[in-house]
Amino acid sequence: MLESLRLRLHSSLATLDVLIDNCWPVILGGLIALTTFQKLSLILHTDGGGDLLGADIPKSMMLIAGQNPYTSNPWASPYPPFLLAVVGGIIRLTSSNAILAPDTIGVISRNVRMTGLCADATVALLVFLTLRAKRVSGLSGIVPPALFLTLPSISLSPYYWFNSDVLGYPILAASVLALVLGRYFLGSVLLATATVFKIHPILAVPLVLVWLAKRQGIAKSLPTIMTTGSILSFGLVAPAVLPGYLESVLGFNLSSGFGGGTSSFTMMNLLYAIFPLVFHLSLPTSLENQVWLAATATLFVAALSIVWSRARVLNPVDAVAIGLLVWLIPLRQIYTHYLVWAIVPFLMRGRLRQTLMVGSLLEIANIMSSWSWDLPPDPFPVLATAYGFFVTSLAYLSVSVTALVFVLREIGVRRQPDTQEADGSVILERYPIPTIRST
Repeated sequence: MLESLRLRLHSSLATLDVLIDNCWPVILGGLIALTTFQKLSLILHTDGGGDLLGADIPKSMMLIAGQNPYTSNPWASPYPPFLLAVVGGIIRLTSSNAILAPDTIGVISRNVRMTGLCADATVALLVFLTLRAKRVSGLSGIVPPALFLTLPSISLSPYYWFNSDVLGYPILAASVLALVLGRYFLGSVLLATATVFKIHPILAVPLVLVWLAKRQGIAKSLPTIMTTGSILSFGLVAPAVLPGYLESVLGFNLSSGFGGGTSSFTMMNLLYAIFPLVFHLSLPTSLENQVWLAATATLFVAALSIVWSRARVLNPVDAVAIGLLVWLIPLRQIYTHYLVWAIVPFLMRGRLRQTLMVGSLLEIANIMSSWSWDLPPDPFPVLATAYGFFVTSLAYLSVSVTALVFVLREIGVRRQPDTQEADGSVILERYPIPTIRST
């Protein structure tokens, strides 16, 4: 009987896969229309939150007006100038002659968030196209973009408290699609552009460049490496001449957990709050910096060795995902919209069960974060304490670690199906789109 049920299930899933492959434009288009309407309703009844109204919009308008956005309240804009330029460009295009008056800033906020709707739809399409390029179809091909569109942690939370990261996800998704299609120069350039928009892909860039150099050779990869390095230098290093830039960007990302461990959901809350509360031990910021740098460097070196040794069987989607995850796991400030940077390439892997598990963990972590911020209804007020924030930080950690384990485990499995030619030489399994044969 169990065998009969299993066969029926496989038959039903096969029929569903065929139906999805035939009707995917209707399914995906319907999901985009439905979720866009839902988000639009939320936009019309909310203001976008303090980060957008008090930081992103004013700072972006300062930049497009030719002023230095880092001269006042530097911690209100801990982003590279490119992010502020993008937001400022949206404001200029959608709100002509806009001024920061109470009766217009609401309109500006609405326009910026409505642009985010287009960004979300773009990411969903890029995820789907990437999966198609990897020959992933059926249920496994439609669920990942559907999750991006429908998971509240990804689709609704960023619009209630708008985060400009939404506008950077399409750049990252486009870079991964280009890499999958073998457009390595374009993919690397877009990945570097995503990094100068928001710094989170910073470790993914060298991993992809090492992966590319191992597959193509350093000489052939040199133009890509030089162009990518130039973008990073211009977008992240050159702005250091602006007064307040380093204090803003480094000051926020190297902060010592202001709020006594109740400001974000990082494992560094162990040092920010748990040690002081339990052991009455106040750690200096210099020691916290050393712990963070050591953890990040250790994870990055391990990731670099994996990419270097397994470049022939590693695909670029996994390389990007690993780079984002090893950056985010020890990061000193963590929020849901930061994790989505790693979720985007993870959705593009086409592993249905893994995607559902990681998506569920992300949703649980996001719900716990809402309770930690003491938002009604709040069934667990204890989560608003330093101990509660640490428990929620563990939930966020579970998302990143689970995703990383899935990626690394599959890399190990991918080494197994090596084949031999008649002369005994080994041919490693190659990434199918496209292949680069050694000479």
